[in-house]
Amino acid sequence: MFEKHPSLIPGRQRLSVFIGLILLSLVLTQFVELPTRTLAITVFGSPLGVNLDAGWLMAVLLASLVCTGTDALVRTHPRAQEVSLRYTFVYWILPGLLGLAAARLLSAPVARPVWAAGLAATGALFAIVLTAEYTTVDPVAPVYPQARLFLNVIAYTLAFVLFILIYQTRGRSLITATAMLVISFALALDLLWSAGNKLGQTFLLAAAVGLVLGEASWAMNYWQVSAWSGGMLLMLIFYVMTGIASQHLQGKLSRQVLFEFVVVAVVGMAVLMVFHP
Repeated sequence: MFEKHPSLIPGRQRLSVFIGLILLSLVLTQFVELPTRTLAITVFGSPLGVNLDAGWLMAVLLASLVCTGTDALVRTHPRAQEVSLRYTFVYWILPGLLGLAAARLLSAPVARPVWAAGLAATGALFAIVLTAEYTTVDPVAPVYPQARLFLNVIAYTLAFVLFILIYQTRGRSLITATAMLVISFALALDLLWSAGNKLGQTFLLAAAVGLVLGEASWAMNYWQVSAWSGGMLLMLIFYVMTGIASQHLQGKLSRQVLFEFVVVAVVGMAVLMVFHP
C-alpha cells in the first residue's frame, strides 16, 4: 500500500533523525539540573508566587522543539502545494503536548529499566503520531479516516493525562485554571478542525470548551478529591463538550445525539460518585 501511496508516510531518514533528536532531548533532561526559581507577581492585588523548576522548563523547551520539527515535517508532504497549509499550527498540537507529557512523566523517579522502557515506548508513539499527522495533510488519502481516528484517541488520552498532571499540582487556581483553559482549547481545536470548514466557528467552539474546562478546574480546586477523580471528571466534561461541538460542525446534531451525550454524562457522573476515592 505504501509503495502505491508514498504520501502516506514521511521520509524515513527525516523522521528517524527527528525522533532521535526528541529522545536525545529526553535523555539529557535526566542530567540537567537547574535551581528552582520563584517568580513573584501581584495579580488583582493578591501576591502570587510561581515556582519555575527544571522539569517544567525542559518540558516546555521539548514541546517547542517538537512543534518546530512537526511543522517542517508536514511541509514536506507531496501535496503540500495543493492542500492549504496556511494553518500548520494545528498539526503541532498533539506532538507538542505529547512531548510535554512525556517530559513530565519521564522525569518521575522510577527504576532505570522502567524509565528505559518508557523512553522506547515514547519513541514508538512519536513515530506513529507523526506519521498519522503527516497522512492527514491529504484529506483524500486512503487511510485518512483511520489516521484521524487514531489521532482522536491520542487527543483524548493526552487530555486525561494532562488534566491529572495539572490537577494534582494543587497550585493556585489562576495558574492551574489558565493552563487547563489553554490545553483544553488546543486539544479541542485539534479534534474539531477536521469536523467542519468554518474557521471562525471552529475557533469559537474550541474556545468555549477551553473556557468551561478552565472554570471547572477553578471550582474543583476547592474540592477534596483525588487527582484521578478530578482528571476523570474534567475528561468527562471535555469529551461531552467536544463531542457535541463536533456533531454540530458536521451538521449531525439532533435531539437523539444530544440525548446520547446527556446519558453518557449522567452515567459518568454516577460512576464517579460511587467509586471516587
